[in-house]
Amino acid sequence: MVRLGLMNNFSKLASAQEQVASGKRILRPSDDPVGASQALGYRNRLSAHERFLAASENGRTLLDTAASNLQDAGGLLSDARATMLQAMNGTQTPNDRQLYANELRLIRDRLLAIGNAKTGDRYLFGGTATGTKPFEVSSSSSRETVTYLGNDEEQQLLVGFGETIGVGVSGGSVFDRQERTGTNYAGLTGVASGASANQGTGYDFLVVRHDATNAAFTNGIALAGGGSSDTIVGTHTLTIDAVAGTATLDNGVAIALPSAGATDLSDFTVTNEHGAEVHLDLSAWDGSSSSDTLVGDGSISIDGTNWTTIDFVDTDLELVDSQTGSVLHVDTTSIHRAGDELVVFGGAVNLFDVMQGIVDDLENVHGLDADQQLARLNMWLDELDRHSSNVLSATGDLGSRSQHLQGVGTRLDDASAEVKGLLSQVEDADFSQVVLEMSRAEQTLQLTQATSVRLIQNTLLNYLG
Repeated sequence: MVRLGLMNNFSKLASAQEQVASGKRILRPSDDPVGASQALGYRNRLSAHERFLAASENGRTLLDTAASNLQDAGGLLSDARATMLQAMNGTQTPNDRQLYANELRLIRDRLLAIGNAKTGDRYLFGGTATGTKPFEVSSSSSRETVTYLGNDEEQQLLVGFGETIGVGVSGGSVFDRQERTGTNYAGLTGVASGASANQGTGYDFLVVRHDATNAAFTNGIALAGGGSSDTIVGTHTLTIDAVAGTATLDNGVAIALPSAGATDLSDFTVTNEHGAEVHLDLSAWDGSSSSDTLVGDGSISIDGTNWTTIDFVDTDLELVDSQTGSVLHVDTTSIHRAGDELVVFGGAVNLFDVMQGIVDDLENVHGLDADQQLARLNMWLDELDRHSSNVLSATGDLGSRSQHLQGVGTRLDDASAEVKGLLSQVEDADFSQVVLEMSRAEQTLQLTQATSVRLIQNTLLNYLG
């Protein structure tokens, strides 16, 4: 019994000393099974809070990095618009426009670098395909285009019990957002939209080809080269005014006829108000006035491979691009000249292709006159403004989500502090109480030891006696 009493008192003293040393009331489940279970629950909640907080901080980093890149993109687009408007000024020369084109090409390349931006080994704008380069450049014989290889999904982070938030924005929704507004034609050839819906993305070139010119001159005029260099398509009127010494095609500007022996006598070019040309050989002209009807035969193609003869009565001719799968339905009744007609699938051209189209038209790769060049640039300006709005909207969305995560972090910190308080109430020792109990245990142990010594002495003496 003495030994048992000593052991119990030693145990109480050791427990009190452990509590004082650790500051904890519950050091093992057996100390307080109910309290230990509560403490375990609180610790699990704290662990979850730490995971949520780490996720929210990581998410904020991703969102802020993406937003910073989009802010840079917005600034570049503002610069591009200002440069483009300067280039569209009627006082600019072809050399000036070439300089502007070079500047816009650099802006396009910088925008493409933003579209393919990374943080660590993660692409920012590929959706959930974070290991794949989002935008790929491909070149053909006619132009350079960009294709989006990512997806439109968002990586979701768990930042609370049942609360998730997207921590990215796909490049498709920012730089390649589809907001179809219809098919637009630059107006070069006179082709127009047919009655049926079209299918396609980006932009294309509808090629109207001059095949032959039919004319029945009676005053010695002939077609230079048999009409091989003409660009008229459809029916036109050529007026020769011998008195005024001019030639006029349709409602174009009257052009002075060449004099005998002039270098262009055998290949004299007359242009109408739309830029369509007819080339005349005036070597055998008898000097009389005339008004002749010229008919230009033509054909049309969207892929440069499959050609359809233009009948000028079809209001819904279907054309299919064998390479891209694009389908156009066109009205052929007003086609009046040959050329490369820019076709834009409105709201379905990615930002990088818009920029490339602007550069190409500033460099005038299709040999347009000033009015035709301006018409194309105005089409591109609308698309550029659309993309600027999308980039601005995406930047604001990312900023809003980052701010939301900041609030999540604050709430998690507050919740963790509350749980830590509850955990402290359950498992932390009350120092004043523990010290008091330790003192009592020491006193009790000392008393027990003293009593045990007397008992043992008495018992020994009794034994010896």
